[in-house]
Amino acid sequence: MKKNLIFSLLMIMMVFNLAACVSSNQNASGNSDEDNQVAEEQKEPGKVTIYLVRHGKTILNNTDRAQGWADGPLIPEGEELIKNVGKGLSAIPFTAAYSSDSGRAIQTANLILGANQTEAKNLELIQKQGIREGYFGSYEGEKNEVMWGDAAKHLGFESQEELLSSGGNNIEKIMNAVSEIDPSGEAESYEKLNERAFSEFKLITDEAYQNGGGDVLVVSHGITMGTILAQIDPNKVPAAGFANGSVTKLEYDGKDWKVLEVNELKYVEEGKSK
Repeated sequence: MKKNLIFSLLMIMMVFNLAACVSSNQNASGNSDEDNQVAEEQKEPGKVTIYLVRHGKTILNNTDRAQGWADGPLIPEGEELIKNVGKGLSAIPFTAAYSSDSGRAIQTANLILGANQTEAKNLELIQKQGIREGYFGSYEGEKNEVMWGDAAKHLGFESQEELLSSGGNNIEKIMNAVSEIDPSGEAESYEKLNERAFSEFKLITDEAYQNGGGDVLVVSHGITMGTILAQIDPNKVPAAGFANGSVTKLEYDGKDWKVLEVNELKYVEEGKSK
């Protein structure tokens, strides 16, 4: 009798536990479906506008030295310029923010986000190694005139100026020449730079498109930006390169690109007027 009573009590407890689990699962499933529906609505693919910014002027820029993976902080003048860029972009409701993993790009991106007047001010900055500057091997930190001069001679030109006026993709010529003459054998070729930089940039834009689109901040470097733009529209790559703090604006619809602005410094001027 006692055993039967214990058995009955155990069965009753099991039934209550099972019912509670079913109810809990139903509630969880209901909430999950609702959350998933909201998430799906939020992640409806949408057009992306990329604000591709070159970092501010650094101590190595200021002394005209090759600055690829070598890194230098922004000088006061460079900080001031980027703060004005940030003011010029302060009304842009960025949905995501990326920079290379180099300190100068991180510093630049944080200054821009810090000046933002929308919820973008609170965005977490995502760092991507793929969009860092090209690597110059033994020429890192060397005077630019030395690196460019050696590359020009290697390519059969009398001077850097002659090389730059020769037409075509100067970034490709320079990167490949430096890669061939670098004593360490470690400098990146144009093909290697292009492979990592554009593939990373494409991942960034595809992710933004799948997450609903909107405005996206990307802070990178002059040669890398030229390499990326050359894959979209080589005719739009500025012959003189990208100015520190300049903004290149692109639009992506999940399939095709549109170049809206190149090497613009108008955001600096807009920032100064605020």
